[in-house]
Amino acid sequence: MNPFRKVAMLAVCAALLSACQSTSEPQSATVEINAENAYQNSLQRHNSWQKKLQGIDFLEIYSPEKFALMQSSWAKADSIYKELVNNPDLALKSYSLFSSSTYLDRFNDEITVVETQMKALERLKEEADEVLAPAMAQMQYLDSLDAKKYYRSEYTRIGRLYARLFNYIDRDDVSQARTKQDEYLERAHSLEVKTVKKIYIAPLETQLDQHRRNDVRYYAPLSYNRVEIRIESGKVTIDATPRDFAAIEVAVKDIEFELAHAAHIALEVSTMRDLSKDQHEDFILEMENKLLRISKALNDQDLRDQPIRTQATLITNNVKSARLQYVAKTSLKTNEVSQRAAALEALVNQQQAEILALKLQLEQKATPSLAAPDSFDEESTAPDEESVTAAVDLDDEHVDEAELPIDGETPDSDVQ
Repeated sequence: MNPFRKVAMLAVCAALLSACQSTSEPQSATVEINAENAYQNSLQRHNSWQKKLQGIDFLEIYSPEKFALMQSSWAKADSIYKELVNNPDLALKSYSLFSSSTYLDRFNDEITVVETQMKALERLKEEADEVLAPAMAQMQYLDSLDAKKYYRSEYTRIGRLYARLFNYIDRDDVSQARTKQDEYLERAHSLEVKTVKKIYIAPLETQLDQHRRNDVRYYAPLSYNRVEIRIESGKVTIDATPRDFAAIEVAVKDIEFELAHAAHIALEVSTMRDLSKDQHEDFILEMENKLLRISKALNDQDLRDQPIRTQATLITNNVKSARLQYVAKTSLKTNEVSQRAAALEALVNQQQAEILALKLQLEQKATPSLAAPDSFDEESTAPDEESVTAAVDLDDEHVDEAELPIDGETPDSDVQ
């Protein structure tokens, strides 16, 4: 049977009982209509709030107490709703022995609590979003760095301080919230710097420690020290600008370069130490052959009659000279291209100006004279001899070549 009908029947029974006490039929009909309307309104309120309360977990930070009360009241209202759906006869029955409220009354009371707490949370959110905007942005950034993964304990402590800021807003203590927000921002910034170092520098320090275990510090102490200096420089960069990831990436690449260089130097030194005296010459000759291949490729020179250090210096100077020549040629070509482009641009501008001038001349010739003379005299109308001669010459110059007879032929006009 339809739940609405059950409620209606229940209302009718109540009306009949009232009739025994001299209640009129119109009053019974009114009771029935009111009961059915109340039941329908309760169902609609439940469905409406069921949609509103989806995905609202983010509101808990603004006031855990109000949020918990709202959730508790909703749980009770939802439970009563399910009882009414399963047994509509309970709608107008007393909810408990210690209360005169019906099931519908108690359901509506709980929904009212939900509505009140929701409005309070929305007001708190509006105020907190304005006052605590810096803290909220900083917390969001820490989460984007996944700071909790690297420093769980410190992140937890900062999270408690962060939650306390919203508690001050809930207690309407905005001044204290602003003061504590400064403390939070300082500690959160410290955690941000530590997290960035953990992400970018810590792996490089691990590699350096591995180099130390591989005796790189013993075989190549100077190169090892350069790595340590680069790492400290990278830390300083992060301390100064922890969000300048372009500069941080440059620092990381410098450290990686020095790490690889130190490993190579240590390997070469260890190789030399393992050589016997009879192998020293072969080692030096191999080094010299490498320089020879470079000088031959550069300008086909053999510098082996010079000391190795001198060979390296000469090759360096030759490379610098070749680079300067390349830059000069490139610059010259660039200048030539620029000059040609400028000349072409000037020519185009000149042609455009000439075309514009010709257009103006044609427009002036095509425009008829608006003022006609009142009278003509014979002298003004008769063309002079020079004008006639010029006109004839102009016509002779513009004779169409198609009208001229070909050598040995007679014009078509003369042929019958």
